[in-house]
Amino acid sequence: MSRTQLQLILFVALLAADQLSKWWIEQQMPFFHMVVIDGFFNLVKAHNFGVAFSMFADWNHAWRTNLLLGVTIGIALVVALWWWKERKNKGIESWLFVLIMVGAMGNIWDRLTLGYVVDFIDWYVVIDGHAYHWPAFNIADSCISIAVVLLLISTFKKS
Repeated sequence: MSRTQLQLILFVALLAADQLSKWWIEQQMPFFHMVVIDGFFNLVKAHNFGVAFSMFADWNHAWRTNLLLGVTIGIALVVALWWWKERKNKGIESWLFVLIMVGAMGNIWDRLTLGYVVDFIDWYVVIDGHAYHWPAFNIADSCISIAVVLLLISTFKKS
């Protein structure tokens, strides 16, 4: 199997995992909170109308949704072209572009079909009796975050 075919399989598998997990949260989780590992990890049902950390969530709904869709689709197209150019390179970059595309497409699909992005992963730490939470996120967000960190590391190693 070619590198490109393996990357397309990875793309489809991760995108399916993202969408199925969001569907399960939306359909099967009637409450907004379920403790998985006490003091560390919860499943929550959160609807993110903004972008990372719910930025811009308070903007006018129609204007915000169209702007976020346009920007995300534009980024996805740039990343897809970049992936096409890098797909045969032996380095890790072409794989990382696949992860970024999973993230972009997973969240674009949510915005197109639901008007918001479904987030559900809630990591936190308890210090002196107070819980400090990272904003809720999803598999698509995880793919983007992992790819960006590894892409930065790869870039710095080359320079």
